[in-house]
Amino acid sequence: MVRVTIIAFALFYALCHFSFCLAYKYDDCGSELGTFRDVSVTKCQSSDEKCNLVRNTNATISFKFTPKINITQVNVAVYGVMLDVPIPFPLKNPNACEDPNDGLSCPLRENQEYSYTTTMFVQKKYPKVSLYVKWELLNEQKKNIVCIEFPVKIE
Repeated sequence: MVRVTIIAFALFYALCHFSFCLAYKYDDCGSELGTFRDVSVTKCQSSDEKCNLVRNTNATISFKFTPKINITQVNVAVYGVMLDVPIPFPLKNPNACEDPNDGLSCPLRENQEYSYTTTMFVQKKYPKVSLYVKWELLNEQKKNIVCIEFPVKIE
């Protein structure tokens, strides 16, 4: 009986370790000039199927990234993706180097890690839908430094 319990526990641990128990994840959607890690969105748990964004509240995304080349300018592009169709999300200031709240100061150096954080307001007028959010940091030539995609549910 003890042997069966140990085997069952080991199997469960292995499945969870390979993220079958963690349904929520951040996908790389085409990072060309950098890599990212440690992505977090407020109120999103790794055990959730989708990240729940509540209308009329703020949502903060943060992650660390490392450019593979020197970067002089960083622009942000955000999309809501439904049925594989990206719908641009308008940003007040897409230049991450000029926004003091994003935590970036340009130029960025090759192979140096940076932290990016920004807060957006989830407006009440947004429909209650499930979709993917595609978050891109682009260089001065509009090439992806990093591209992160994750499932959300707007409530």
